[in-house]
Amino acid sequence: MSMVPEEYERMAALEETMWWYHGLHAHVVNAIREHGGVVKDVLDAGCGTGGNLKAIARAIPGARLHGLDIAEQACEFTRSKTGAQVVVGSVDALPFADEAFDVVLSADVLGYRIDVDAAMAGFYRVLRPGGLAIINLAAYPWMLSYHDRAVGQVRRFTRREVVHLLRRHGFQPIFASYWNTVLFPLMVIRRKILPAPAASDVTPFNPLADRLFKGCMSVEAGLLKAGVALPFGGSTFVLVRKPLQP
Repeated sequence: MSMVPEEYERMAALEETMWWYHGLHAHVVNAIREHGGVVKDVLDAGCGTGGNLKAIARAIPGARLHGLDIAEQACEFTRSKTGAQVVVGSVDALPFADEAFDVVLSADVLGYRIDVDAAMAGFYRVLRPGGLAIINLAAYPWMLSYHDRAVGQVRRFTRREVVHLLRRHGFQPIFASYWNTVLFPLMVIRRKILPAPAASDVTPFNPLADRLFKGCMSVEAGLLKAGVALPFGGSTFVLVRKPLQP
């Protein structure tokens, strides 16, 4: 789905403020700080408008930031806003050299119409030995709804499925959890019980609700940082490492 420049600006502003992105960015940054070791090169595979790259730049000074997105306009936008090296490409055909990155991030990309096995094999190939892969995905196939249709997403995953998939491609699991747990009952009611709207849920929220929801995300971020795996939620968050020896 192509967007005009104004839509990229709107999406980037939403990534800076919306409670859900507040949670995602906290999980990503905490994972790199806790498990990334000495980080020189980071790839966001499916970077969109660069929200994750901005969060990483603020938290990990000196890291060389790289991005990839299927849309040329998204790449141009993210280059201009983050200073990252961003190239056009698909996550299931990564145009990078072997062992080029210390951290590979894939946030809510593998649910689209791509070759998931090819993407996982690519993540493994471009990671340096001992490197960290961070995978975030929408949870539960039974939660497919109007939101997924609106954003073009065709699959969702259980935590067990993601861990199994990563193991099959040679990764060593470090940590696997669900998140957006506190608000998950509201998510089920909105998406599976109430009448379905045409648009996705990625939209500005009432400021009071947004502050309340950010508080929930902060609590969950603290739990995940402490190594507490949450038992259910709207998203899966999995950390794996490429072995030092094959």
